[in-house]
Amino acid sequence: MEKVVKILDISDVAHRVKRLITTKPDGYIFTPGQATDIAINKPGYNKQKHPFTFTGLNSDNYLEFTIKIYPLNEFSNHSGA
Repeated sequence: MEKVVKILDISDVAHRVKRLITTKPDGYIFTPGQATDIAINKPGYNKQKHPFTFTGLNSDNYLEFTIKIYPLNEFSNHSGA
C-alpha cells in the first residue's frame, strides 16, 4: 500500500549521513528493524524505489530515517539510491 509523506526536516548527522523526518500517515505502524521502499514523488524518480530502515519509534508522530549518502561521482560502483 503506497503512502505519500512530506519531508519535514533534513539534518546532518555525520559526514555523508543525513537524518530525514517525514510526516507519518494516521495509524501507520512498523516493526523495529523493518524497512520500507521509498521513492521521490517527482517525474523520473517516482518509480525508483529503494529500501530504507526506520530509525525512529512507533510512538513518534513522524517517521525518521538515517541515510548514508554515496555520491555517484565518488562511488560509481555503488548500486544504491
